[in-house]
Amino acid sequence: MARSSIVASLDLGSSKVCCMVGEISRNGEIDIIGYGVAPSTGIKKGNIVNIEAMVRSISEAVLQAQQMSNAKIDSVLVGVSGPNVTIVNNRGVVAIPRSDREITPHDVERVLQASRIIAIPPDREIIEVIPRQFIVDGCDGIRDPVGMIGTRLEVEVSIITGQLTTIQNVVRCVQKSGLEVEGLILKSLAAKEILLSDDEVDMGVALVDVGAGTTEITVFRGENIELYNLIPLGGDYVTNDIAIGLRLPYSQAEAIKRKYACAAASLASDKPDIEIHSIGEASPRKISQKELALIIEPRVQEIISLIHKELKTVNYREMLAAGIVLCGGGLLHMRGALEIAQKMLGIPVRAAKTDMYGFDHTFTVALGLLYYGSKNRSFGDRDEVRDKSALSFFERAKRILREYFLG
Repeated sequence: MARSSIVASLDLGSSKVCCMVGEISRNGEIDIIGYGVAPSTGIKKGNIVNIEAMVRSISEAVLQAQQMSNAKIDSVLVGVSGPNVTIVNNRGVVAIPRSDREITPHDVERVLQASRIIAIPPDREIIEVIPRQFIVDGCDGIRDPVGMIGTRLEVEVSIITGQLTTIQNVVRCVQKSGLEVEGLILKSLAAKEILLSDDEVDMGVALVDVGAGTTEITVFRGENIELYNLIPLGGDYVTNDIAIGLRLPYSQAEAIKRKYACAAASLASDKPDIEIHSIGEASPRKISQKELALIIEPRVQEIISLIHKELKTVNYREMLAAGIVLCGGGLLHMRGALEIAQKMLGIPVRAAKTDMYGFDHTFTVALGLLYYGSKNRSFGDRDEVRDKSALSFFERAKRILREYFLG
């Protein structure tokens, strides 16, 4: 298997590290051939806090993916997020000097490089440059200018930057695992490829990923990222509240949350059918789902109120015509979470779901990284080729993920 045909992605989360491997065929289609998932112990609140623990988690996930795919992984596309990620807008301009005036992929690359010329603080680094629109001789709204005729090519971009030390720590962990970083991609851009439709993005939509340790909020409208922020609060805080409130070991609190959690006490059962064994008590006792919900509900409301606070900065009631899409494992499994979110936020909220793996979001970012990386490899690709590749990608993804979740 040729090395150049293999592409791999790496999602570094607060609760798990996921590695996924795909093989790119001659016509650009991706065939998913392996994956690996390992517990994560080196990240808190979106930042790496233990290099060695993170390296062990990465190595374990990559080893699983290599064994399943029977392929050697040399480099990975890495998803990044964090409280220090910022987005700034900029513009680049180049002339088309050739006599035929036809715009080539090389011209697109030149104008994108020109757009990267921007003054940023010395403690920050550019993660990615996202084209919002191309402009050819004053004609705007162009998504792919390759093949067009013009004398002047402009691009408006969103430049994603991150704290230099944070990025360096991510890269260092990957390199200490024996891999090279092929590219850094914002996690929400990867998840967008899997969870949002083109119509939702064009209308305006917020993708809210409530994970274990953080909540990532990204507002998309057309080609623009109108808002990005990371709240250092997630599902682990609900688990911690249960552990403290019921005096339970953390692992038992997590298991009870996963099985019985209800985000609204008004929707919970009064029947005392949940058996717990609190620390310091001689024998088990039983509590009701409502008692559990009374512990959970305040924290859920706090998370949603912080989401509301962030969305208010962009006048979200007018901007988000397609509403809010909630994903991640922090809240979605709780009965009543969507109802509370919709009531507190005042606009439609739906659960993120694909026909590949339902509501489980273990592979959302890893899959999205493969698709996003492949789709954006070349601006010379034609749309019909991309669409064919996307269909094949998702069909193959469904097949291998069924094996993971069902067998």
